[in-house]
Amino acid sequence: MRRATIHVVDPAHDDFGTTSQHVTERVVDATYPYEHPLWWRVLSALFYYVILPLPAWVIGRVYGLRIVNRSALRRAGGCFVYANHTHWVDVIIPYLLAFPKRAFLVTGPVAVSVPVVRRIVPLAGGVPLNTTVAGKARFRDALERAVARGHTVTVFPEAHEWPYYNGIRDFSPHSFTYPVRAGRPVVAAVVTYRARRLFTSRPPHLTVTLSEPVWPGEWAGTADPKTVLRDKARGFMVDTVRERGSAEWVRYEIGS
Repeated sequence: MRRATIHVVDPAHDDFGTTSQHVTERVVDATYPYEHPLWWRVLSALFYYVILPLPAWVIGRVYGLRIVNRSALRRAGGCFVYANHTHWVDVIIPYLLAFPKRAFLVTGPVAVSVPVVRRIVPLAGGVPLNTTVAGKARFRDALERAVARGHTVTVFPEAHEWPYYNGIRDFSPHSFTYPVRAGRPVVAAVVTYRARRLFTSRPPHLTVTLSEPVWPGEWAGTADPKTVLRDKARGFMVDTVRERGSAEWVRYEIGS
């Protein structure tokens, strides 16, 4: 049962996530520390493996999270995961998909702009986009180090959060530069929604479906590998939403 209607004015830039509407973004420049000393890495490991597991598991249970084809990440090894962005739980999903491997997540500056939270996000694997030429190079290097070590890096190519949106928005091939540069496989991840059998007045539950890995050999030598990857990832997302019949909770009306 639908519970809300959202009117979209600018599909490319409208962001309906709660945090983005109430936070002033900090500038993430060349001084941002993408590399950390030993004490910080130990603290991050303690946070990731000791503190985070229980709340992440509880959140997954509360939202009825199901994962389909999780083994794709094991087969892919260090890889880039491209996912739609339709729920605040998206920030937890990469962790639940990858554990016990480390999961890193490309974030916007908003994620490191909130007091206290700005300290937690990097510990949990958040890697904010940079605004400077030198900073962007260090940002890319951080992503490449992560996948080279067998970890996952999740990217939301739609960029902006549209809560409970049950379609796939268009997105640019630009963010697929990362796997092309690193020569690492890509796995697409799609969140769809299941209507509840009981308590139907509550929001629907979540299902995450993973694609099979797209290996470098499938785009190597093509004229535009970024577009090849974008088309494969988005095609899987669109097909999955159509086949699973994602339940509508929020209706989006796009117009001026």
